[in-house]
Amino acid sequence: MVEKSSVVTVRLSRRDLKRLEAVRALEKVNRSTLFKEFIEDGLRHRVVHLYGEGKVSAMWAAEILGVSLREFLELLERECISVNWDSEGVKDYLRTKYGE
Repeated sequence: MVEKSSVVTVRLSRRDLKRLEAVRALEKVNRSTLFKEFIEDGLRHRVVHLYGEGKVSAMWAAEILGVSLREFLELLERECISVNWDSEGVKDYLRTKYGE
């Protein structure tokens, strides 16, 4: 099943548009693709930052990003962010994965 898209309008300064177009030309992609990639990268960065500040749990962060808890923990490892091993969500995951 294909997810329905929404149209969003974004205002950019001429400077920002010029920067965007430079990247778009280098990567040879259309604006829509580039914006989607920017949004995904930005969301990932922001959610990892929120986790690092203790504002979201690992489970909630994984849910926001649409990935499994394991994938989120691997992302934290790649980003060199410490995991809160005492959180109940992580403990439950480890119990399920590896047993008591």
